[in-house]
Amino acid sequence: MAVIRDVMPAFDLLQPGSISDAQKLLQQHGADAWVMAGGLDSFDWLKDRIKRPKVLVDLSGIEELKGVRAASDGIEIGAMTTLTEVVNNPLVKQHYGLLAQGAELAASPQIRNQGTIGGNVTQDARCWYYRAGWPCYRASGNICYADTPEGRNREHAILHADRCVAVNPSDSAPALIALDAKFVMRTPKGERAVDAENYFIGPEIDITRLHIRSPATY
Repeated sequence: MAVIRDVMPAFDLLQPGSISDAQKLLQQHGADAWVMAGGLDSFDWLKDRIKRPKVLVDLSGIEELKGVRAASDGIEIGAMTTLTEVVNNPLVKQHYGLLAQGAELAASPQIRNQGTIGGNVTQDARCWYYRAGWPCYRASGNICYADTPEGRNREHAILHADRCVAVNPSDSAPALIALDAKFVMRTPKGERAVDAENYFIGPEIDITRLHIRSPATY
């Protein structure tokens, strides 16, 4: 008889219907909560049991975070808008073709149908060692296992690497930076706009993170 085991840790699934409800849940649960957009990056962490949140806050039911809208100074794209919608949207294609091209480079059509623009820019490093739970620099260790001739380091950094050679895996991030996009972040302290270039952080600033979002910003 085949042995069947649960490959994902147990957690409470919470599905808020508004941004305010999501913020309340994240404040209530703090570091015990994990935020899920399209789920593709999240499920990798959960299935491998590297991340073990007690609560998973699923944003897929928040309609105000979806869609592409015209704005006085350009367009607004909800964080939960799928990459496929970004690629095919007439406004994006006509005025911001670079973003459409960048988003279309992400993975496969099936993944773009599920993956969101917010998740794409906020996903974590995809280094094999880091994802497998090895105690590397990015995981607060004191070594980079990929930075050796024998290491698995395809598509990692070559120039200006600072200890960790993993790169940001977002295909849409370079386009958003080049287009001078701004990310609107809503926290209990209010709403603030951050230049796309300042949303991302390198290892010389904080080697354990790729972006400025953290539980402290909820």
